[in-house]
Amino acid sequence: MLTDNRNGISLALGTFDGFHLGHMAVINAAKKSEYPMYALLFDEHPLKVITGKAPPELMCDSVLFRIREENGIPAIHIDFEDIMDMSAEEFFYEILLDEMDVRELSCGENYSFGKGGKGNIELLRRLCNENGVKLNVVATVLYKGEPISSTRIRRAVESGNMEEAREMLGRPFSYCFPVIDGDKRGRTLGFPTANQVFPDGFIKMKRGVYASCCRVEGKLYPAMTNYGLRPTVDGEKCFSETHIIGFDGNLYSKCIEVFILAFIRDEKKFDGLDGLTAAIAEDKETALKIFSHYLETV
Repeated sequence: MLTDNRNGISLALGTFDGFHLGHMAVINAAKKSEYPMYALLFDEHPLKVITGKAPPELMCDSVLFRIREENGIPAIHIDFEDIMDMSAEEFFYEILLDEMDVRELSCGENYSFGKGGKGNIELLRRLCNENGVKLNVVATVLYKGEPISSTRIRRAVESGNMEEAREMLGRPFSYCFPVIDGDKRGRTLGFPTANQVFPDGFIKMKRGVYASCCRVEGKLYPAMTNYGLRPTVDGEKCFSETHIIGFDGNLYSKCIEVFILAFIRDEKKFDGLDGLTAAIAEDKETALKIFSHYLETV
């Protein structure tokens, strides 16, 4: 049994690997049901199971948890390996009906299910009609005339187009990883940073400087984030360095969520620390202006 609820549930179907506006449209449709709503989540991305390689992750676990908490999204977790060889009919009857007692389903127009993704919307509609299950097929959500997808959002993040990523996600792209001890070079320049390493498998941003913000101890601070190799200093390791403007405290070993608002400039190697310091000061002013504009729009 995947759920203890035997009075029927409303289930949102999809690969919810970004909780972007398209995903949220499906979830919001499922929420309108008279039955308790759940989202079906896979423990691993289906492509990881099928091909051995998953697309880069758009969300870390703590961000996923926050988004689910803020939006009231209870979930039923399932191991994709357990169902990947089921036919569409087996998945419908054995998992959705018998194990979950589904009374209402919500999905996108391009939803597919069953081994090899051979089950389509037409089959799902027939199975639902034959078994008294209500089906909500949610229209594809568009951005600039094209469907919103996790793939488009990944491309936006990787190219540094954080405004487009934010428009499709419905929130700024963010990550939350432990702050590691660095060489404290930023502090000597007057710009102390919280340094974070992206784990393997997590999406990599375009290298450069970004306007950002962080919530620390319940307060939202403007910030600027450098993601890259620090070519002026050493150029050996790629990680995130965030200077939190107006905050003075010890964040080592703590997990902080960094919200990336906009790309400021490309990574650049300066002739010396004086040039680097001057550029960082300009970046700070730019970041503050972007942060102020962001607050006006939310």
